[in-house]
Amino acid sequence: MIQGSSVTTAPSASPTVAVVGSGPAGCYVSQFLAKRWPAAEVTVFEALPTPYGLIRYGVAADHQGAKSVTRQFDRLFTRSGVRFAGNVTVGRDIAFQQIANAFDVVVLAMGLPSDRGLDIPHHPNSRILGAGTLLRALNGYPARELPRDDADRVVSLGRRITVVGMGNVSVDVIRVLSKGAEHFAGSDIDDDLLARLRVDTPLTFDVIGRSPVNEAKFDLAMMRELIGLPNLEVHVTGIGGGDDSPAAQLLRPFMAGAAPRSTAARGHQLNLHFELNPQRVDATNGLTVLHAGRRHDGQTVTFAADTLITAIGFTHANGTADGSPATWSGANVYRVGWFSRGATGTIPENRKDAQRVAEAIIDDVLSGRIPLAKNGFHDVEQLLEDRIVTFADWQRIETFERGTARPNRCRQKLSSIEQMIAVAKTPARTAATPMRAG
Repeated sequence: MIQGSSVTTAPSASPTVAVVGSGPAGCYVSQFLAKRWPAAEVTVFEALPTPYGLIRYGVAADHQGAKSVTRQFDRLFTRSGVRFAGNVTVGRDIAFQQIANAFDVVVLAMGLPSDRGLDIPHHPNSRILGAGTLLRALNGYPARELPRDDADRVVSLGRRITVVGMGNVSVDVIRVLSKGAEHFAGSDIDDDLLARLRVDTPLTFDVIGRSPVNEAKFDLAMMRELIGLPNLEVHVTGIGGGDDSPAAQLLRPFMAGAAPRSTAARGHQLNLHFELNPQRVDATNGLTVLHAGRRHDGQTVTFAADTLITAIGFTHANGTADGSPATWSGANVYRVGWFSRGATGTIPENRKDAQRVAEAIIDDVLSGRIPLAKNGFHDVEQLLEDRIVTFADWQRIETFERGTARPNRCRQKLSSIEQMIAVAKTPARTAATPMRAG
């Protein structure tokens, strides 16, 4: 065991470990293994030129406190001898089996990068967007997944937005879209993209939750922050009279007939609807229409919106040339984080899961179940050396992003992989010079 173990922790040979994915789960498991086995060779493979996955691109841009954990991960790569091999997609740039054959231990920590879709009939012309896709884009993620017009310009989400899902990701979406640009001080929001996605007029959000309020997945602190925004007028439906759960107590004052919470002028309108089951999605007169049934009486309620955003969880990415990552396995292969247990839990919970996996790896090596006989990175280096972005390369990207930040922003993220690589391979003395479009 990692804490309080009396068993010797030094294997007869130095383990070689490949961690696929540099998000919190991948970094935490690397941290635990490097601390227990200082002589181990640990290599973290990452598909992007930038590390930290969920922390960099998934945590909402206005919650910089949650992103500060990257400081300890920086030390992992700069002081603990863990190698960062960025810009390498396992399954495309190198086969999964080549990694499994080269390293004693392989840990899959790729997360769940794709939005789970609504499992109901929907019209092909309806505009449906995943919440994860939206939040990643506003975080500078290098992908072109947002709806675009014929001129290839990102289109506005419109004035009326329906959100299906009542968890923290849903709360993040509404909060980010509701805040004015002046309220993102110290963040790394993509201001230009946010301006293109939002219209100038007040927005109306209809948020649909299947469960009763006492089973809703949002954290109370997150919801309290949201409903406390000064430019939101909040209305709630679907809370039963006998429900005295903390969530019900927080939201019941916003139900119809309750005493007004404030007479201050508000901008956007937020309508939270509990105990509604989505049934189908239509497209009518340029609007996306969600039909949902009330759980207590079966009555159908409709919500017409310019955009429907789904916030109902995440799933595995599409398969690669090397098959679906969900099928990758082997006697020396372990899974950690969301890739292992599903899209549940916060960053601290990923840390606990990483500790559990690290303990299992250590026990398996010390018991002899996993023999130590593989050369590790040496056996794949020549296959990848022309494309790898090292941690020192990443630090040049970070210096550039911080050096080109706009006033009141902590960085201006590069959202093009080509630009990232160009900056990464630029000598340090010029890397902070802004790149200008030709």
